[in-house]
Amino acid sequence: MKGLVGRIFGEASSTEFNFVVFDPKDVKRTDYVKVWNDSDGWVVAQVIDIVATTDLKETDVLKGRNAEKETYIAKAYVIGKRDEKGLLRIPKTPLVPGENVFKVDKDLIVDVLGLKREGVYLGLIEDTDIRVNLDVNSLVQKHCCILAKTGSGKSYTAGVIIEELIERGVPMFIIDPHGEYASLREPNDNPDEIDRMGFYGVSPRGYGNRIRIYVPPNSPFMDKADGVLKLDGLNLTPEEIIELTGITNSTQQALLYQAIKNLKGRDYTIEDIISEVEALKHNARFGLLGHLEKILDSNLFERDATPIEILLQKERAVVLDMRGSPPEHQDLIVSRVCSMLFELRKREEVPPGMIVIEEAHNFIPERGFGRTVSTQILRTIASEGRKFGLGLLVISQRPARVDKNVVSQCNTQIILRITNPNDLTAIKKGVEGLTAETVDEIRRLPPGTALVVSPELEKPVIVNIRVRKSKHGGASVSVVSDKKERRGKEKKDKKNKKEKKEKNKKERKDKTMVGKSEKKGFFRKMFG
Repeated sequence: MKGLVGRIFGEASSTEFNFVVFDPKDVKRTDYVKVWNDSDGWVVAQVIDIVATTDLKETDVLKGRNAEKETYIAKAYVIGKRDEKGLLRIPKTPLVPGENVFKVDKDLIVDVLGLKREGVYLGLIEDTDIRVNLDVNSLVQKHCCILAKTGSGKSYTAGVIIEELIERGVPMFIIDPHGEYASLREPNDNPDEIDRMGFYGVSPRGYGNRIRIYVPPNSPFMDKADGVLKLDGLNLTPEEIIELTGITNSTQQALLYQAIKNLKGRDYTIEDIISEVEALKHNARFGLLGHLEKILDSNLFERDATPIEILLQKERAVVLDMRGSPPEHQDLIVSRVCSMLFELRKREEVPPGMIVIEEAHNFIPERGFGRTVSTQILRTIASEGRKFGLGLLVISQRPARVDKNVVSQCNTQIILRITNPNDLTAIKKGVEGLTAETVDEIRRLPPGTALVVSPELEKPVIVNIRVRKSKHGGASVSVVSDKKERRGKEKKDKKNKKEKKEKNKKERKDKTMVGKSEKKGFFRKMFG
């Protein structure tokens, strides 16, 4: 029979069963299968494990492998089937031992898993050509997180989502500590990835002027930016100043609180705070003044501050490239900008959109892993942002160090390979619906493959992330080139050297011929 891959044996229930695999080449772990149930019709299940067993005795093993006696047993969990109302149901009666198990057809998988025909195109279900599309509104308004260990493809996956949202005109503000997202302007020129684009049904594309780059003052990359982000220095709080300057002396902190208390009731600048500190009669004021002068030298705060509303524009993604900025400056920038964007959004002075936070563990750390001034506003956006149309895309390589309340507020979770036990424990606590088998699967995921959990999907699915259309700016830099690359470079250098030598030889020859010709003409002229 077409698509037949095995037969149920042993005990079977309405939620799980084992089946004998006829040909191990036909069934792999995570594959989808279907079984007939008399009361429900075709029921879909997923293979979660396969083991090989044999009835060989010890004496037979010594003689060598006997393939005829090997048996492959697969374990499958039941997903269910759609009823007449379109609801996913688990069978009320157990599946029957002896029933045939078949490969499931594409349309049935799409129907049972609740896959959308359109939306944010993330990639293909592993080992299939079935697209996984996520609902745009749900992804943006109900928040999303991407969690993975270094090198597993988290920034690449974020780039795929950003491309999809740019094409749909979703405004985005991207917090970019490492300068990875400016490359969205350029089309993908990686030959290996271009070769794979046909399989995913995409083609190279850069997003040009739809990507705007801003940098903080004193950035070493100002020449590559579209603008400099200058903050309004009015009414800095003591906590923000302490974060900026790293003041640890308790006496200096007390003087700072006193100076700002004296300014209460009116708008004040950093210069006003300095004037108040100078008027205080305490020797510790001199050290505090030194810290405050550093804030002035940073040029972060200007009277002609950048209008925050330009950071969330229709049809555009604004990237804040913070490479080269001290961590304490980055933290304060994120805190101030996100606070103002949230207030503007509540007043509907900026369009609905999304804030993308790369290296989120640095800005919203879990309790016990540090304290930042940006934590509170990002927690607020995570819990209240959906009411006002402001979403978060949280990206981190250390899930255990990201505020668990923020992660739990993300309805869509995209989890790539993670092996750290603390990170896996944090994911189990923060993501609903993960089984022990699913967590084990996360350990084994290859780079570029993700477990996707979403309210739009009936069950978590494993997805091969599609190839990016734009250039990826987060690829690792090779410290030492491989032997093949070195040989290629040496061969090219040798060829260039040879060509240059031949060119110089020809130029000298031509020069000599010209010289002889001129000399001969001179003598003809002189002596006829």
